[in-house]
Parts: sequence; structure tokens; C-alpha cells
Amino acid sequence: MNIIHLVSNKVWGGGEQYVLDLCRHLDADGHSVAVITRGIDAVDAPFVRAGFTPGHLPLGGVFDFISASRLARVLDSITPPVVVHVHNFKDARTAVRARRMMRNPAGTRIVATRHLVKAGKTDSASTALYHDIDAIAFVSQTALDAFLASKPTVDRDKLCVIHNAVSDKGGVRPLDKPEGEVRVVYAGRLAAEKGIEKLIEAVPSFPSCVRLHVAGSGKANYEIALRRYASAAGVTDRVVWHGYMADPSPLMASADIGVVPTIACEAFGLTVVEFMQQGVPVVATGNGGPREIISDGTDGILVPPGDAGAISRAVSMLAGDKAMREKMAAEARKKVADKFAYDKFYKEILKLYDCH
Repeated sequence: MNIIHLVSNKVWGGGEQYVLDLCRHLDADGHSVAVITRGIDAVDAPFVRAGFTPGHLPLGGVFDFISASRLARVLDSITPPVVVHVHNFKDARTAVRARRMMRNPAGTRIVATRHLVKAGKTDSASTALYHDIDAIAFVSQTALDAFLASKPTVDRDKLCVIHNAVSDKGGVRPLDKPEGEVRVVYAGRLAAEKGIEKLIEAVPSFPSCVRLHVAGSGKANYEIALRRYASAAGVTDRVVWHGYMADPSPLMASADIGVVPTIACEAFGLTVVEFMQQGVPVVATGNGGPREIISDGTDGILVPPGDAGAISRAVSMLAGDKAMREKMAAEARKKVADKFAYDKFYKEILKLYDCH
């Protein structure tokens, strides 16, 4: 099977990691895989390191007819079956236009993964787009429910939920840590909606043995503001800034507690599963996808979004009870193996691709 992924985001995030993991598995499974991006180094580099050479198109959205025309020529040159897998509706529009421009569109299937918690649109153009997409997968029930809340006109048989999963990295060697340190780790993009300020606000009330490690990058001005905020809170010596890490897995595996304090409603929460896969209990906000991952009090703890006090209480409780952490860690590993194993996710994606 020939699969083409369109990736138009300007920054690297969970959606891009989703595509990269999928490309690796498809390639290893003998499928022909191509990735088309906008030519932005931050997005291209991880694909290149994994052995994929992205093609480039403007992928500019509704008024970008050049991308559709060029994509149509590419699709006409490939022996079907062909799947164009898009990760937002803007790129779906490009894929649909391209298929209309093809000399022989038979055998070209367009599927979309919805990585957002957002209501579906009800205008005529969006209705037509939903009609022309062959299948739409949502990364959580939360994302599907939000899409349907506006009652868009769409064939419900095209819609499904395929929970995200992370590829089992296996044998990750944790980073060393000082004797006696209880390590709390945040790994992800640095942005206001991620709730990092509330996490820093909670640090002063953590037990003295706790150190917060932050892996990730964001806009320079915001990173500077976060460091100043930590300084003003008097916790400069209790926060370790790792910056961007090409592979944060060793740091995440070294954590005693993972924290995902997102204020915005998470569509899924891939980082939650990544921590759990490494046997790390997670404190996460329970206003979206993490509710479908974490069993509160069993394999992690859910807290209200934007509540520094709740983060502090949850982290402090876990930091002071090693037996609880170990029990939750074991349950977390089991949950990922049973419910979020990559093989299960991969089989569901292949069913989505199958046009017969």
C-alpha cells in the first residue's frame, strides 16, 4: 500500500510524533510511505533522523491551489491503492482538491485524524468537505463528542475513535539522578495553555526532596518569562531547565512523577501514555483526553485545570509515599500494555486505510 502523510504544522508536537511513529511502523511493515511538509526545519528534522526525506508543498489552506495541483500529479504517478492521511481539515481540503484534479482518482482514499477538541463546522463548504473525506478518526471520545456538539452534517459511519498510542521504545536507560531526589518531570511544548506557570506556582509547597525537571521549548519571550516567574517564586534552585530534547525518553524514564498540567482541553494526552509506558505515575488535568487514559487514584491522579494547589497536593502525596508510587507505576504499565499498545492502534489504522 502507498501512504502519503500531509503535515502542515510549523512546530513539532504530539501530532507530528504520531505521524513519525506511524511512518516507522508502516515502513517496517513493507508499505511505501511518504511525508509532505511545508519545509520547516523543526518539523523535517525528526523525520530525516528517522530515515525519511520529506517532500515539500506550501500547504497553505483554502486559497492554496498550487499544493492541490502538485499533489494531484504525484498521486497520478503512483500505482493504487493510495491513502492520503491528513491531520487537520485544512490539509483535507488540499487532498480532496487533488483527487478531483487526478486523471484517475479511483483507488485514492483520503482519511483524516482529528487531533483537536473542537466543534465541527456547519457551513456548506465544511459539509461538502466531510462528505468527500472517506474516514475520520478522532484520538479520543472527548474529541469526537466535541466535534458532534455543533451537530454538523456528516455521515456518522465515517467517524470512529482510535485512541493514540506510543511506540514501545524498549530498554530506555533512565538519566542518573542524585541520591534522595524525588524527580518530577514535565516534557512538552512550553506555551501558556500547557499550564506550566501553575506547575511552577506549586513548586514552593512541594517537599524539599522534590526537583522539577522541564524538557521542551517554546517562543523565546515565553521561555524567558517562565524563568523569571520561577525566580520570582523563589524556586530557581528547584527547577532544572533542559530545553529542547530530541529524545526526552531517558529523562521521562528517570522520573518518579510525571506532570501534565494542561489548562486547555487535551484531545488525548500522548505524553501521559509515554510516562505510563515507562512506569511513571502521572498527575494530569482531567478536563479532556487524560480522563480516558488515567483511572484516578489507581494508575495516576487527575486534578482540575489551572489549580496549583491541587497539583501541589497530588505531587506531595506521591513524593511522600514510595509504595503508592510503585503501585501506581505497575498499574500504569499494565494499562498501557492492555489498552494503549501500539500494535492495537496500528491494526485499527490499517482498517481505516482499507478501502475494500
